[in-house]
Amino acid sequence: MRGTLLFLSMILLFTNCKEVQDIQAFTEANYQLESITDVKINGVDLQQRLMTGQNLTNQERDSLLTSLTSNKLQVSGNMALHVQLPDTTSDRKLTVTKLEWLLLVSGKEALTGTVTKQLELREGLNTIALVTPVLLTEVNGQPNYEGLSRIINLINTKADIRGNVSLQIKPTIKTPVGNIPSPNFITVSGQN
Repeated sequence: MRGTLLFLSMILLFTNCKEVQDIQAFTEANYQLESITDVKINGVDLQQRLMTGQNLTNQERDSLLTSLTSNKLQVSGNMALHVQLPDTTSDRKLTVTKLEWLLLVSGKEALTGTVTKQLELREGLNTIALVTPVLLTEVNGQPNYEGLSRIINLINTKADIRGNVSLQIKPTIKTPVGNIPSPNFITVSGQN
């Protein structure tokens, strides 16, 4: 009996140490956004519209703007996120129970949201199906319409916007002692 308890204690200690090492490795990791595909905003397939050159109708634009300003805008899609761990000698994984995100335009906050679906990240390329609300960031408790204006102006230039837009994530991590949120946002580098 005593041997069994000692064995179980050793397994628990080893498991907890490995999880702590995994969390540390993912904290120090580099994250790179490879692609976002199958993007739909309130059911409107944006990629199809871009590929065919079909603009949004006035009714669709009004509907999307109303949804955004009333915090009812939903985005779905698939994100390819590459995770480069500092130590690749062992198989590591991290369970994320919540993922807050923040979109910045020219270094200033514009949009935010939260993915509440549990995700599992590993070293290498991770394909993540996302469904998330899109909210305006706030300034002094008020909606940040300036951030929305920056996005609209950037899109209207019809140029490659990737150099002016950045993404930050703030994961909540599943641990043996409960879910622990990251203290800070992590910058995700853009596509090469």
